[in-house]
Amino acid sequence: MLTYPLRHLVLIFVYLLSCFPSSGQISLSGYSITNYNSDNALPQNSINSIAFDKNGFLWLATRMGLVRFDGENFREYNTENTSALVNNEHFLPLTAPDPDKTLILPKDDSFHILTVSDDYQIETDSIHSGLLHSFNTSNCHLFDFTNIYKKQVLENKTGRYKELFAKLSSSKTLITISEKQAYLKVGKDCYFLDENAGSITVLPEITAHKDKLQFAVGNIFCYVDDDNHMYAYKEGVLQRKITTGNKLHQFFVQATMPGSDLEQASLKILRDPSHTFMIRKDSILTLQIVNNILDCEILVANSSITDIECMIYDEDYQTIYIGTITHGLYILKKQEFERLFLTGPKININYGEAQIELPGGRILTGAGIMNRGNKGNWVFPSTRTITRWALLKASDGTIWYSESDSLKRTDVDLHPSVTVSYLGESLTGIVERENKEIIYSTFHKLFRRNAKEETILLDHPGLLQNARIQTIREATAGNIWIGTAKGIFVYELSRRRLRKLSLLNMDVSIIDVAKDSSIWIGTYGQGFYKFYKNHFIRMPVDVRKHLLIAHCFMEDKRGYFWIPTDRGLFRVAKKELDDYASGTNTNVFYYYIDKSHGFTTNEFNGSSTPCGIETKDGRFSLPSIDGYVQFHPDSVHINLPDKAIFVDEVMADDKKIFLKDNLVQIQDFNRLVFEISSPYFGNRINLHLEYSIKELGGKWYPVNEDGRLIITKLAKGHYTLTIRRRDSDTHYKTIQLTILPYWYETAWFRWLTGCLVIGAFLSFFRVRYNSQVKRAELLEQKVAERTQELSITNKDLNLSKLHLSDSNRVKEKMISIILHDFRSPLRFLQLLARHIHGNFREVSEQELATLLLKFQTATTDLYDFAQEFLIWTNAQKEDFIINREKVALWEITNDIISLYSVGANINRNVFINLIPGNLTLTTDANLLKLIIRNLADNANKYTADGEIRIEAIQSDSNLQIIMTDTGQSMNKELIERILNNTYNPADANQGWGYKIITELLIRLGGILSIDTSTGQGNKITITFREDK
Repeated sequence: MLTYPLRHLVLIFVYLLSCFPSSGQISLSGYSITNYNSDNALPQNSINSIAFDKNGFLWLATRMGLVRFDGENFREYNTENTSALVNNEHFLPLTAPDPDKTLILPKDDSFHILTVSDDYQIETDSIHSGLLHSFNTSNCHLFDFTNIYKKQVLENKTGRYKELFAKLSSSKTLITISEKQAYLKVGKDCYFLDENAGSITVLPEITAHKDKLQFAVGNIFCYVDDDNHMYAYKEGVLQRKITTGNKLHQFFVQATMPGSDLEQASLKILRDPSHTFMIRKDSILTLQIVNNILDCEILVANSSITDIECMIYDEDYQTIYIGTITHGLYILKKQEFERLFLTGPKININYGEAQIELPGGRILTGAGIMNRGNKGNWVFPSTRTITRWALLKASDGTIWYSESDSLKRTDVDLHPSVTVSYLGESLTGIVERENKEIIYSTFHKLFRRNAKEETILLDHPGLLQNARIQTIREATAGNIWIGTAKGIFVYELSRRRLRKLSLLNMDVSIIDVAKDSSIWIGTYGQGFYKFYKNHFIRMPVDVRKHLLIAHCFMEDKRGYFWIPTDRGLFRVAKKELDDYASGTNTNVFYYYIDKSHGFTTNEFNGSSTPCGIETKDGRFSLPSIDGYVQFHPDSVHINLPDKAIFVDEVMADDKKIFLKDNLVQIQDFNRLVFEISSPYFGNRINLHLEYSIKELGGKWYPVNEDGRLIITKLAKGHYTLTIRRRDSDTHYKTIQLTILPYWYETAWFRWLTGCLVIGAFLSFFRVRYNSQVKRAELLEQKVAERTQELSITNKDLNLSKLHLSDSNRVKEKMISIILHDFRSPLRFLQLLARHIHGNFREVSEQELATLLLKFQTATTDLYDFAQEFLIWTNAQKEDFIINREKVALWEITNDIISLYSVGANINRNVFINLIPGNLTLTTDANLLKLIIRNLADNANKYTADGEIRIEAIQSDSNLQIIMTDTGQSMNKELIERILNNTYNPADANQGWGYKIITELLIRLGGILSIDTSTGQGNKITITFREDK
């Protein structure tokens, strides 16, 4: 629901759009029109005949093939995809001898009749193909004259009707009454043909009368001669009592004489199975014989549809289907809703809200007075500021409203009004109680007025949580329910007490009391509710969730609610809602009606009192943002989806599969595509097709609007695919799917494979066993002699080799470590000693003491390093034991920074220890120091004028030590060799630092990662897993 200022802007925009005409569209008063042509659906625009089949599909015969239409999707049949078709041009009789059959007549091949099978494949009809027949598009029937030909030609050798039979098969003047009776004009004579009797009867009354029109109305043949006399025949007998009505007779008089092929220039006669139509200029009329008078009635007036070739009129749903020669298919639906509107300079003049009925069916609103047909409507002057939200027609005939923030009263004749009281605000609601008291509200106040006085019941916004009053209703005796944007409040008149109900923070727009006194609540955006057993039961909403906003509940005589929303109008059986509230029903069907039924917008209005009215003649009148919508709820033609569900075809990838109720398919496909259809020519929103696969969870999913149901690759097994249509009576279509296993997944293949494997194993084992036994006997003696000697020698050699290898490895690593880790501190001591020696006489005692202290610190750190190095040396031994203890990370890091502080000063680097002081790690402290010292040494060595940060991060299961420098980034190839443990210092001409680090981390259970993605510097991360 839009806010009022925004709605006004929308109305301005809609108004401006209406000023620009749309090209290429046909508008027709009283009908909604849908046109299907080669631009949007059809293979070609020329339609020569149309027919419905037994299941409700509409068939179209075009010059490019046949088309089956289900109301939304088209399926084409042509020579490229249907082998039974030898050409693409056909005719469709509207009726057939067998009502369960749809017959198809190929053009220029009267002896080859086609039909549609139950699974919608086109095939030859062997029964009718052998009969003599005739058909033309002006008639409904395929006329069979086999028996007539037998008796009049084969058995009667006179040749009397030779000319008649020569014309009969292809005659365009044949008028059929049924498949067995017809009339035919040949030369000067007109004949009645009766297949049942095998007879031909001449109609002497019209012999030599030149014809102007010939047609059938029901079972009556009508012949109009050039003197405009009409002759009516029933079963070949003249019906003298049947005459022509005056209006129709004038049309005959004005009609242009037809040519020899009866292509009338100003009058054209068409038929469907139940109607005879006459096309006259821009109107479509129906012909009827009532009380022996043949007359016409206008069905469609002022139509701009041209080149009409065929028609079907569905009276039950007030729908006309028109096939044209040049513009495709038109579907005309009678609009049963009327829009009342005002015309004036105000942009929001038709912004409908409260309304009441005046005498004569007039409708009073805050903007003016409207009449049926919008004739004589009266717009109030702009100087009047009548509030539109609330109007009341009291039981005594007085009319109550507010204007200029005052409560006013007038009568049904709208005599000058009387100001009753000053309210200070506009009315938001007003109702009359049974005792004639009037309860009314403004934004923040509630009043009661009786014959004597006015009483303020509520006068404090805080009592309603500062929410505005949007609607009021005496839902139960003595209790005024108040709807606000923060829920519902109840004011008890007897106790003068206000209390809060539930629906907290619900934006309540309407409170309605149904005929059975049940209470219904509509909201803006939170759905609608029934108050049931002191609880608010939320009702289910429609599939598109339009019913989240409900403006009104209008109950008709048949027990249906009509609920307007911001997105259209819904009709629902109240009993289904009642059963849902009581828990006895879960299926609620909402029938949707949109603006194509005769109004201009789908957006209705709410929060008005009343939200809608029922007029004296039974019409419902509902406010919208573009006028008021009126209709007779009990006479609206409800077009429910009631046809069966069909699976037209199945595609396994690009392979077409014909299906009935079972499908067996191998697994070599990526997806199955089912073409689903269910004929329905109403609003497609009312057709809810869903599918479910029981073995895959049974959840229901919507079928695509194009009818395609796509299932991706299924594993082997049995599946039950169920398709349902959800309406007032749920319909189901079930298909059994069997997905076959691959050949190597079958039981026989597994059994055969098992037998072969077992047989091969036994054979191999037997041959191998015999061979080994023989060899074993020959070698047994030699093996026994040499076994003991070789065993002793081998043990001695292996032990010596192991000792030698361990010794060499320890020596190599000791030398590498000494050279690597002693080099930097010794260089520092050298530089420091040189500095002291050269400057000890010139520096102060304090500075000299400082230098000596650094010298002492450096030698102490070298001593500590020597101790730690001894520890690492021992760690290389296989029997070395890791001494795990809780280590304070900040302290050992600070010690290492102290060791390299002088070296850092020389390189103008800064070490920063960002490790939290309370962070600890359970590990071997000495080995960890060696790792961090090597990392710090490398960082300082390759960084100048930079910063080296040492951090630690602890999570639930890990602890990370991170060293980040701003120096030279490591080579990516070097990083890869370090991390995949292929790094060899000797080959790479690099130091042993990372070789030592990686080996020690393996002992400690740590993981090393190196990141140089920033392009400047390195980020070294050591991750230790901590078990809680």
